[in-house]
Amino acid sequence: MALTTNGKTTAALSALCLLAAPATAGEWELGLGAEYEQFFGYVSYDSATASDFEGADAVASGRVFVAPALTLDNGLSFGGNFELDAHLGERNAGVVADEAALYLKGGFGTLQFGKTDTPGNHMHMGAPVSFGPEVNNANISAAVLPSLLQFSNVHSTSQVGDDLIRGTLGSTYASNMRDETGLRLSYYSPRISGLQLGLSYAPDGPSTALGREDFIDVGANYTRSFGAVDAAVSAKWGLADSTAGSPEYWGLGLSLGFGALSVGGSYSETSGSAGGLTDGQAYDIGVKYETGRYGLSVHYLSGENIDDENAALGGKEQLQALTLAASYSLTGPASRDITPPGPAAPAAERYGRQPGMDASIFGFVSMTEFSEDLGDGGLGTPGDDNDGWVIGTGFRLTF
Repeated sequence: MALTTNGKTTAALSALCLLAAPATAGEWELGLGAEYEQFFGYVSYDSATASDFEGADAVASGRVFVAPALTLDNGLSFGGNFELDAHLGERNAGVVADEAALYLKGGFGTLQFGKTDTPGNHMHMGAPVSFGPEVNNANISAAVLPSLLQFSNVHSTSQVGDDLIRGTLGSTYASNMRDETGLRLSYYSPRISGLQLGLSYAPDGPSTALGREDFIDVGANYTRSFGAVDAAVSAKWGLADSTAGSPEYWGLGLSLGFGALSVGGSYSETSGSAGGLTDGQAYDIGVKYETGRYGLSVHYLSGENIDDENAALGGKEQLQALTLAASYSLTGPASRDITPPGPAAPAAERYGRQPGMDASIFGFVSMTEFSEDLGDGGLGTPGDDNDGWVIGTGFRLTF
C-alpha cells in the first residue's frame, strides 16, 4: 500500500496506513493533491452602460483532489476521483464539488461512472495552458479574468457574458447546454497505436438544460512522435434529445511540441439548441516556451454565441481575450508530456499541470474586449460593451 501525492510517495503515512489496514490480494494507493493560484493586478476597464473602473484587485482559485485506487493481483484497478474547486472573486465565487466518480480499469480500457466532464473535453488537445490567467475557460483560473474585468455575469444591473464556461463565448471546451460536469457513464478504450476513443451517456442534463435528456458524447485523440516533433490531435461530438430543438456540438484540437516549444489551437461549435440560446463558435491558439526554470506563454481566444436576453431577435455577443505571461519556477524545471493523462488521472494532470511539487511566480498582461449587438432592453438599447486590461503578478503552488 502506498500513499501518493500526485506521484510522490510519503513513506511515513504509508507505514501508518499499513498498520491500520487488513491484508488484501492487491495494492492500495491514495492519491492526494492540490493546486492553488493567487493573482494580484492593476485593472482598467471601460463600460458602455455601467461605471468604468481603474485600480488594484486580487483573485484566488484552488482545487483539492483525492484519488483512492486498489490494484488487484489480476491487474484490474478499482478507484475513484473526487475534486473540490474553490474561487475567491466576483465571478463563480464559492466552493463546489466539481467531479466525483468511480472507475474500473483493465486491459479492456476504463469504465467510469459519476459526476464528470465529457470524454471529448477530457481528451481535448489545443493551446498549451498559459502561465497567467486562462483565456480558454477550462481550469481553476477560468473565473480570474471575468472577475477582474467584469465582462461576465451581472455587471451593474445588466446580464452579460452568457455561455462563458462550457459555452462558446469563452471556451472551446464546449458541451451541450453548458453541461460542465454531469452524472454520466463513460468508457475509454486502451490507447492502441496512439489512438484512444471515449464514449459517454448521461440520462439527464444540468439545471440549465431542462427538457433535455439522453446526452451522448464522443471523444477521440491520437498522439505520435515524428523525430523531434510530438504531435497530437483530438475530436469530439455530442448530441441530446430535446423537447425543443436538437442540440449538438463538435470540436477539433491540435497540439505540437518541439523540445522546449509547445504550440496548439482548437475550435468548437454548438448548434440546434432551443431558440438558439447556446449556439455559437469559438477558437483559441497559443504558444508556450520553457527552458530551465523560465517560461513564456501567449494565449488568445475568440468566442461568439447567441445573447440569451435577445435570442428571439438574433442578437449575438462576442469576446476576445489575450494573455501574455512569464513564469519562474522556484522548484526547478518541469518536463513536458504531450500525451494526455487518462480519465482517472488527477485534475492537475488533466488540465496541463505537471505531476509532483511545483511552486512558481509569474507576471502577466491580459486584455479583453466584450461586445453585444443589443442591450438587455432589446431593440434600440445599446449593448453592454466592455473592454479592459490588467497588469499583474501571482503565485502558483501544485502538489
